[in-house]
Formats: sequence, C-alpha cells, structure tokens
Amino acid sequence: MSNRLPVFDVFRNSFRYMLEHYRILSLFCIFSFLGIYMLGGFNLADNLLGGAFYLLYTYLFYFIFVRVYFNRQKLFSKPEFINALVRIITISLLAFASLMLLETAVLFFLWLLNPLEIYPHIREMWTNFIASNTFRYALYGGMFLFLTVIFYIPALAWVSAVIGRNASITLTFFHTKDNYLRIFLICFIVYGLLPFVIFMLSANSWLLRAVFTAIFTVVQCVIYLHIYEFFYKVRKHK
Repeated sequence: MSNRLPVFDVFRNSFRYMLEHYRILSLFCIFSFLGIYMLGGFNLADNLLGGAFYLLYTYLFYFIFVRVYFNRQKLFSKPEFINALVRIITISLLAFASLMLLETAVLFFLWLLNPLEIYPHIREMWTNFIASNTFRYALYGGMFLFLTVIFYIPALAWVSAVIGRNASITLTFFHTKDNYLRIFLICFIVYGLLPFVIFMLSANSWLLRAVFTAIFTVVQCVIYLHIYEFFYKVRKHK
C-alpha cells in the first residue's frame, strides 16, 4: 500500500465530509465568526485580559473541533487539554526560534553581499531581482515551505495530544516521511491561497471578510485533519 499522500483525494474526501456533516460544521462556523467579531472589538496590545480571553476561546475552538471530528465522547478532557496545550506551546516556541535563526542567516547573507558594492553592475542586477515579482513569489513560496517544516508538520503532534494518542513531535516527521512537498502543496493552497481569495472577495467589507474567514477556518481544519488521518490511521469513535 502506497504511503504517498494523495493530494486530490484529501480535498475530495474533505469536501465530502463537509457535505455530510454540514449541520455541525455550520455551528462551528458561527463560533468561528464570534471569535473574529470578538477580535475586532478590541486591541490586543491595549487589552491584555481581552487578548487572553480571545486566545483561550480560539484554543478551545480548535480543541473541541478536533474532538468532535474524531467523535470523542467527552468534548473536554482536562489531561488531554493540558497535554495538548504544552505541545502547542512547545511547537510554537520551536517555530519562533527557527524563524529567528532564519532571520539571522538572512542578515548574515546580506552582510556577505557588502563587497558587491565595488561591482555596481552586479549590485544593480541583485537590486532589480529582489524588487521583482519573481523574487516575491519565490520568497512567499519559500516561507511556506519553511513554515510547513517548522509548524504544520509538528502540529500533527498537537492533534494526537488532543485525542489522547502518542504526541511525539519528532515522530511527526517519521509519519510524514517522503511527503513533505505534498503537505507543503496542500498547506500552500489552504493557508496561502485561501486567505488571498478571502481578501479579493471581501476587500471592501469587514463583515463579508469575517464571514468568509469563519467559513474557510472550518474548511482549513477539516482538510488538515484529513492529512492527519492519512498518516496516523486514526479511526473515528462511534
């Protein structure tokens, strides 16, 4: 049996699941919209208490969504809640540290380019390249590829923690071996292109943008959990 992630099947099965469970997913869309509405109601930098409540609300939203998706009998389990919280904090800190390391590497690379000042033609070619759309698209794709490795793949361990399974972060790379580019492609479409589509469809309306974001948040969750299902072979409880 092939262990290669079927990109088309992930999307097809995800939308099939959404059609079959549209009632409960509609309820999650409402809760997602309430979170977005809440976020628009205050400034996180000026309202620490409100910001903390929003983060808790958002975390509970994803936590309960995963447990409902996998048909766990209890919507809330304290041990799994705490274990999953520790996992997502660890993953986020590791991702942040990786981004800081990447920034340091980029700054060092730019420092190495300083001698190019004595070669004005080469310097001009480089300046034109980094100002081009080609560079912007390459940078955007490169960032998502890096983000796939440092966050989206490790975050599969968080899903395991939520449903009470082995939540090893390192094992996520073992489970997804030889599928990194396929996961990147799906994540790029779901987390890169969908937000762009949302912006294009609702650039002049905050309410419309909030509605689209709420719906696509649920869509993103379903697709991501289908990726998890493929690699971890989890059966939903009845």
